[in-house]
Amino acid sequence: MTIPETPPPPAVTGTAPRTADEVNGIIGLHLRQFKSLKAIIGNDQEWLVACDLQAAPYHFTADQETLLKSAIFGLDTSLDGVDMTFINRLVGMFGSL
Repeated sequence: MTIPETPPPPAVTGTAPRTADEVNGIIGLHLRQFKSLKAIIGNDQEWLVACDLQAAPYHFTADQETLLKSAIFGLDTSLDGVDMTFINRLVGMFGSL
């Protein structure tokens, strides 16, 4: 009976891409996730504009409402400032998600 040889350890540790296809896949995934999150934050911002968080059923204090809205509004403004030209080209989506 022959004892199987132990395979050599991997050339790299971790998830560093080793091929062009892996780079494209990873970057594409990240950019699609970014576009998705950008759309989600935009929807949150639109909802919060019309929402009174101090009223029922939420009952936030004025300071809490300001904190929540300021965080989302500032983030949405920053994300809207990102030039999406190359991101859209890379993920192959010229419209929004």
